[in-house]
Amino acid sequence: MTKFSQKMDKILITGGTGLIGRNLSKKLADKGYEIRILSRKSSKDNIYPTYKWDINTNYIDTEALKDIDYIVHLAGENLGAGRWTKKRKQKIIDSRVKGSELILNTIKTLDVKPKAFISASAVGIYPSFKDSEEYYIEKDMYGTGFTSEVCIAWEDAADKFKDLGIRTVKIRTGIVQDKNDPALKKILQVSKFGFLPVFGTGKHYYPWIHIDDLTELYITAIENKDFNDPFNAVAPHQVTNFEYIRSIKKVRNGKGIIIRIPEFLLRIMFGEMTDVVVKGTKIQSKLHKKDKFEFKFETIEEAMYDLIK
Repeated sequence: MTKFSQKMDKILITGGTGLIGRNLSKKLADKGYEIRILSRKSSKDNIYPTYKWDINTNYIDTEALKDIDYIVHLAGENLGAGRWTKKRKQKIIDSRVKGSELILNTIKTLDVKPKAFISASAVGIYPSFKDSEEYYIEKDMYGTGFTSEVCIAWEDAADKFKDLGIRTVKIRTGIVQDKNDPALKKILQVSKFGFLPVFGTGKHYYPWIHIDDLTELYITAIENKDFNDPFNAVAPHQVTNFEYIRSIKKVRNGKGIIIRIPEFLLRIMFGEMTDVVVKGTKIQSKLHKKDKFEFKFETIEEAMYDLIK
C-alpha cells in the first residue's frame, strides 16, 4: 500500500465522541485518514460525518459501513457510572457485545470486508487482587468476576470478525490517564481540600496508560499488519494505588494529606462496583518490548507531570 492510498483510508469509530474516541479521531484525521463516527444520535454539527445506530432496535445507518477500510470499536457503557444492579450489568455487556454483533451482521449483508477490526477490551479480563505481586501477560488465565465476564464476552464477539478472515486486534486497556478523565478530575477536586484518597489498603495494582500512548497504540494497530489478537495496553512501569496517589502528591510539590478510604465504607456507597477500586492486577505486555511499541510515558510521574503540572 502506498503512503498516499493509506492516508485516504476510511476509518469507522464507534464511541467516537468519548474520551478515547475524540483523541483518536483527531490524531487519525491529522494523519489524513477519513473519519466516520457511529453514534446513538446522528448530527450534522459534528466535526466528522456521524451516522446513527441503535443496538436496542438493531438499527444502523448502512452508509457508515460502505467502502470502509477499518473499524475501531470503542463503544461501551461506563462500568463506573452507577451501582451494578442486575439490569445495569446486562446493559454494560449488551453495549459491547450487541454493538459488535450488529456491525458484523451488517458487513455480512453489505458484503463489506474491512482490512481490520480493532476492538477495545480491558485488563479486567484477568484475575484481580487486593494485594498481590503476581503479574499477568496476554496468554494468561482469565478471572471469574463481573469485569472478567464483560471482557470475555466482548472479546468473543470481536473474534467473530477473525472467523471471517478479518485481521482482529483486541486492546486490553488499563486505566486511561487524561486530564479530562472523570476519575482523575475527582481526585484533583478532593485535593483542593488538602486530601488525596487511597482506596482500601492501597496495595492493589493500578494498571494505567497515558491517553497519548493509548491512541498511538490504536494507530499502530491499524497501520501494522503484524498486529493481531490481544495486546495489554498498560505502561511499562506499573504502580499500586498508593504509589499512584503518592505520584500526584509529588507532582503537586508535596501538597495534600494521603488518607485511606476503608473498603467497608466504599461498599456501602457503591456495592459490588467497589471491586474496581479496591482490587487490581499487575500487568505486563508484549508492547513493552522496544521493537513492538515505544511508550512516550513509561512512568506514572512522567504522565502526571504532563497532565496536571
